[in-house]
Order: sequence, then C-alpha cells, then structure tokens
Amino acid sequence: MRTPRSMLGAAALTALVLTAGACTETNPGENCPPSGKNEEIRLGLAPACEGCHLTGNKPFFASLTAFENGLVYDERYVKRGDPDNSLLIQLLEGTASGSYPQMPPGQHYDELVASGSVKLTIEQVKAWIRELPPPPERLEAPNPEAFSVRRLSAEEMVVSLMDQLGLTLEDFVSTSDPNWRNREYVVNGGKLFVWPGDWAPGISRQYVSDSRSVERFDALGGGNSLVYRKKDVTFGPSAAQTLVQMSQAWCARAVDKKGNTAVLRYATLADTSAKNPDAVQKNLRTLYLRMLGQPPSEAEAKELYERVYLPLEAQSTRIAWIGVCASLIRHPLWITY
Repeated sequence: MRTPRSMLGAAALTALVLTAGACTETNPGENCPPSGKNEEIRLGLAPACEGCHLTGNKPFFASLTAFENGLVYDERYVKRGDPDNSLLIQLLEGTASGSYPQMPPGQHYDELVASGSVKLTIEQVKAWIRELPPPPERLEAPNPEAFSVRRLSAEEMVVSLMDQLGLTLEDFVSTSDPNWRNREYVVNGGKLFVWPGDWAPGISRQYVSDSRSVERFDALGGGNSLVYRKKDVTFGPSAAQTLVQMSQAWCARAVDKKGNTAVLRYATLADTSAKNPDAVQKNLRTLYLRMLGQPPSEAEAKELYERVYLPLEAQSTRIAWIGVCASLIRHPLWITY
C-alpha cells in the first residue's frame, strides 16, 4: 500500500511515465517523425478522422497497426493504384453511396483543409494510394502476451465513478420536468457534475445550469467529435487537478446519499474506530476491493487505516470516509488500466 505521501509520488511517477516523450506507436507525439508513408498519411488524416475512429468498432486511428490492418490493406476502403474507386477517397470527397456519403460528417474535408484544421489534401491521399506498395506477407499484429498500461479515458472515469459510487444522473441534474431524461440536462449548482460535450442529451445553457460540466470533462482529457477535438491520452496537471476535485465532491455525494451502500456497506457514520473497529476495518477492505479490483494486503489495509482514516476521523467519520474514498480514486491502480 502506498501512503498518502508515497501515493502522491506514485501518481506523479505514473503521470511521468504516461507523458514521457518517447516516440511510440500509440502516442507518437508532435515532434516524432512518421515511421513511413502509411504513418504519414495516418497522422495527416487524424485531425479529421480520429474523433470518431480512435475507439469503437472501427478504431482505424488507434495505432499504425490498426490503420494498416483495418483500412489501408482492406480493399473495401482502399484499392491499391485506383484512388478514384477507393471508398476512402469517395468519403473524403462526399460522393460515397450508402448511409454515410461523406466523412467526416458535418463539414466537407476540403473545407477543413482550407481552414487549416487539416493539412493533408485529397490529392496527396490519392497520390499515396496510386503508389501504395502491396501489403507485407504478415502485417504486424498486437502481441497478446505484451503488458501495457494506459490511463483511464475521461469517459471511463465518469462512467466508472458513477457505477462504483452508486451515483446516477438524478444526483446531479434537475428532475422537476417529468420529461427531463429526454431534454437537455439542467445541472444543479454546486454538484461538480462532469459530462461529455458530445453525449446526448447535452447540458442546458439555462442560467441555473453548471456551465463548467463540459469544461471539467475536457480537462480530464475528454475528446469531442462534434468539434473535432481528439482525446488527450496524457495525464497532466489539468487532469490531475480535476480528478482531485471530482473524487472529493463525488465521494462526498456518495457518502451523503441516503440508502447508498457503495461506500458505506458494512459501517455507518455512527461507527467509529473506538466503538466498532471491526465494522470500520471490514468496510475499508471492501471499499478498497470495490475501487481497485483487488483485496488489500495486511500492510496496505493497515496503512490506509492509520494514515488516511484515523487522522480524518478526528474531524468526523463523514470526512474520514470521504478521504478514504477519494484517496482510492487517486491511486495509480485506479487511474490506470
């Protein structure tokens, strides 16, 4: 178990590892040169395409391997030597048949080039297809035995915390309108709500609404396909600060919510280390397992109890459980996947 001080150091070390400037396939960085022509095209198309195709069932822009396996050497999208009959070109030109004649939707690709949002022109993509060499005999594929670590995305943080802490939309937004689920959400002030800008329903702009809900999501590194903003896969100061605030506010809401057993399953606020130490210890271990996915060792449970719970219990059991909950959310085992 990492102590609060060492946990902070571990979190900083995790952030350093995740944001290190090494050039990797999934995080090439702005100053890393493309590893080849295919990578050059992938990076050139990314500002227009990765908003929708970084994850999901067609994550073409998640890596060079995904780009080559899923798009470059799939004749449904790219016909080597024949750009005009390649679906990729037709989508960029807005002439494709089917449900989606144009990609990206909403704005023509040439307009993105003209505005400077994208630098790679359609003619350059066509030239690449004309000269595209045959695929290698065996395309590089992910190694199932390889160990990799990444930070949780902003979407994963929001969804996971709501589930783990027993929170729902009703805890953050106004439900006075009988049809509130089918309208823009009116966020109650002071709830520190966090919500993606491209999820539906969106956030109401009424004056009673918390306008920073989407800003907090952006600070966590969230992307927005509607404005072509890609996700930030690093874990910098803005994400760390937002997660600290979010963990404290949401843990407080979970502790205060009547009938919620997500945080207080085996203990109540009336139980103290002096009156009912067994209940406190059992609840602490259960919460550790719930938040981090593994039971604590004896040493981990002892340090969490002595260095986090007990000092805060001197103020109140409510603050103690909020502190324990928030410290687990900021633990490297929670932040990473």
